[in-house]
Amino acid sequence: MKWEDSLGQIKGVGPKRKEILESAGIKTIGNLLSCYPRKYLDRNVLGTPGEFSEDQEISIKATVLDSGRVQRIRGNLSILTVPLLWEEKKVSAVFFNQPYLKSSFIENEDYYFYGKIKKAYGGTKITNPQFVRANNPGNFFELTPLYKSIQGLPKNVLPKMLSQIFTDDLDLPDPMPEQIRLAERLLDLKSALKVIHFPQKAEDVLQGIERLKFNEALKINMGILSNSLDKRYSDIEVNLFSGLEPFISSLPYDLTTSQRSVINDMIADLKSGQVMNRLVQGDVGSGKTVIAIIASCLMAQNGYQTAYMAPTEILAQQHGRSFKELLKHTGISAEVITGSLKVKEKREILERVSKGEVSVIIGTHALIQDAVDYYNLGLVITDEQHRFGVKQRSRLSLKGNQPHNMVMSATPIPRTLALILYGDLSVSYIDELPKGRKPIKTYCYNEASFHKILKFLQDEMDKGRQTFVICPFIEASEELDEVRDTESVYLELLQKIDARYQVACLHGRLKNEAKEAIVQSFNQGEIHCLVATSIIEVGIDVPNVSTIVILSAERFGLSQLHQLRGRVGRGIHQSFCFLVTNSKSEETISRMKVIVNNTSGRKIADEDFRLRGPGDYFGFKQHGLPRLGLLNPMEELALISRTKKIAEVVFASNDEKMMTFRNEVLKSFYLDIEEVSFN
Repeated sequence: MKWEDSLGQIKGVGPKRKEILESAGIKTIGNLLSCYPRKYLDRNVLGTPGEFSEDQEISIKATVLDSGRVQRIRGNLSILTVPLLWEEKKVSAVFFNQPYLKSSFIENEDYYFYGKIKKAYGGTKITNPQFVRANNPGNFFELTPLYKSIQGLPKNVLPKMLSQIFTDDLDLPDPMPEQIRLAERLLDLKSALKVIHFPQKAEDVLQGIERLKFNEALKINMGILSNSLDKRYSDIEVNLFSGLEPFISSLPYDLTTSQRSVINDMIADLKSGQVMNRLVQGDVGSGKTVIAIIASCLMAQNGYQTAYMAPTEILAQQHGRSFKELLKHTGISAEVITGSLKVKEKREILERVSKGEVSVIIGTHALIQDAVDYYNLGLVITDEQHRFGVKQRSRLSLKGNQPHNMVMSATPIPRTLALILYGDLSVSYIDELPKGRKPIKTYCYNEASFHKILKFLQDEMDKGRQTFVICPFIEASEELDEVRDTESVYLELLQKIDARYQVACLHGRLKNEAKEAIVQSFNQGEIHCLVATSIIEVGIDVPNVSTIVILSAERFGLSQLHQLRGRVGRGIHQSFCFLVTNSKSEETISRMKVIVNNTSGRKIADEDFRLRGPGDYFGFKQHGLPRLGLLNPMEELALISRTKKIAEVVFASNDEKMMTFRNEVLKSFYLDIEEVSFN
């Protein structure tokens, strides 16, 4: 078998099973080999009655006192309890809905059991343990890889498939040149994969992980280096800058030093003759939108159109209002294109765009559809780009003749992840807030204090302010009944908040028309308290909102909490953020302290990335991030630094093997990006 072979080469993989695997992203032998175990079961830790922790997973050697008793409970449910003697201590092995196991036990025989030990009413128990007779343990004490569950696929199928791949003599030449592998003291690729999936001891796994992490770090660095070397020259000529300063002077506020610096970076890019690829990163409320408006104005003054792609319709509509307001005296036209536009209205706007009568086109992913024909696209601005795929960004760029690119991000991205996500972009930071903004006061409380928080909200509304109340769920969940949801909280607030004040509920399941109506009413001050999901994370900018309450705050990532907090503090009034959680875990408490004690998005992002890792950083799969299996960039800075130097050596070499290796790695890099580009 070869890396690129289809799964059909494996015995027992028919059309149905193949479909299940492909839906999980496993399409080739290589994909299957890259499904690394999520953890390893190590039954070598033998516990003693005097030394074990509650809920600890350990192995015990115990004597079966008798074959046990089956207790029938409601329906077909049953509990099998087998009495054991663990050294001098009596323990019970408890099995749920497995009455047939009674015949597996022989009285007065010794067995090894592996499971969680618990002290419960009636004595100490080990629940649903794995077991084997002590006189014939077989491979019981070998490391056992555990893989992620795939819906519709029995747990034992993945290990069986992997076993067959190696049994059938996997044909897997190592593309890495020997001089690199030997210098770094790494296993060859086939050996590394084998010890990852079929380890004999823990040391084997560590060696395999070391090689595979090295692969990932080197691939990232080579991909970044490839992009940075690919400097494209632009046919979009921007020569007229004289009209820029008068427009900036006409703005209703002064730009900050950071905003001025970003504009200077942009002008330098446009004068360079190369395609601008710039990331503008700044905290929530730091004034990125006005940078986009200034850039669009400059492009229009030079005869070019700007396409501004936002992640949600709410945000697109809000930006549409901002652009039109600030451009209203310039003669520069701006229009919003979203999927919810009426057919006739959309057709009319598209016709004007194609004739060059519209200079700024704002919208969602609708901007990349074939129906949108730009007249002279010169600049593409992507807001919150990590919410789009690399392919989506590229498709929008292809609408013009290599237009300039600007990426806006309020999501505080850790420096390491920014390098990976935006390695091909120059970065500008807006690291100060507009003048007059007051720091948001942040507090953390438990649910018992919610009534006091509601009293505070009432006091703020009495002063004429507006408020947010955020929940992680739309509706109540039976499995997670302690997690707050918008529907229940909305009904609760209708009863507890003075009837003089209007309360509304906003979430993603509402129709676009309903969402727009609620947002518009909130913007106009007609709604005083808005109960919502994280849908308001981007797209609502109301200076009159002074307070945000985030319920079940432990369900959100730190960076998301920081983003949500940024929905307030946009006016002249003192603003407040209340994090509410009933969780008593040390991790949750430490995470809440990070938000309470920090206002810097970059500091919070670094901590969030350290705690959650790359897979969960944005709350979903990072779009455009090369596939990361074992590497956590935040914890592997030394490895990333080391492989960066090796990547530079590979690119500088004219050796045939080095050049072949470079091409193979880059091919894999871009294939990975394509596979994870769409959600």
